[in-house]
Amino acid sequence: MNILILDDHPLFAEAMRQVLLRLGNHVFVQMADSVGRALAFIDSGKSYDLILLDLKLPGLDGFAFMRVLHERLVTAPLIVVSASEDRAKVQQVVAAGAMGYIPKSSDAKSMLNVIHQVMAGNPCFPATQAEAIHFPARATAAPASVGISHRQFDILQLMEKGLSNKEMADTLEIAESTVKIHVSKLIAALAVHNRLACVMEAQRLGIL
Repeated sequence: MNILILDDHPLFAEAMRQVLLRLGNHVFVQMADSVGRALAFIDSGKSYDLILLDLKLPGLDGFAFMRVLHERLVTAPLIVVSASEDRAKVQQVVAAGAMGYIPKSSDAKSMLNVIHQVMAGNPCFPATQAEAIHFPARATAAPASVGISHRQFDILQLMEKGLSNKEMADTLEIAESTVKIHVSKLIAALAVHNRLACVMEAQRLGIL
C-alpha cells in the first residue's frame, strides 16, 4: 500500500510516517513538503492508495492541492491532518472531497482508527464535529451508464464489503479466474488503478 504524506513540518511528517508503518510491512510511505513536490511524484506516474495532507503549506495550500487532484481525476482517498479543529474548517474539508480529518492533537490510536475507517470506505471526522457536518449530496448513476454489467455490479457490491477474490467466487459460485476478469473490467470502466479506488469512485458516482 502506497501512502503519501504532504506536510512541511519534517518532525511531524516523520512522526506520522512512523505511525503509518504500524499498519504492516506492506506499507510504503512517501513524504512531500510542498504541493509542487507532491504533484511531481504523481506526475511521474506514482499512484497512491491514501494521501494525508496538511492545509497550511508553502505556496499552494491543501485546498488548492485537493482541487488539482480533482481536476486530474486522482481518486486516492484524502485525509486532512490539521492543527485546526474549527467546525467551519472541517465543513470546508468535507466540501473539498476529503474522506477524513485528523486533528494534530490526536494520539496514534485515534489516527490509525481514522485511517482504518477511510480505507474501508467510511468517512471519518472528529466526533465533536459529527453533528455539524453536512455531506454533499451524491450523484446517482446506473451501473450500465458506465459499462458495468449485472454480474460486475454483483462483484462491485461484494468488493465494497471487503471480500477477497476467492470469497467472491464462492459467494457467486463462479471461478476465481472469472472474478479476476470482472474486477479488471470494473477498474477499467471506472478509470482507476486499484480495487479500493474502484469502490471509492463507484460510491462517489452513486453507483453503490
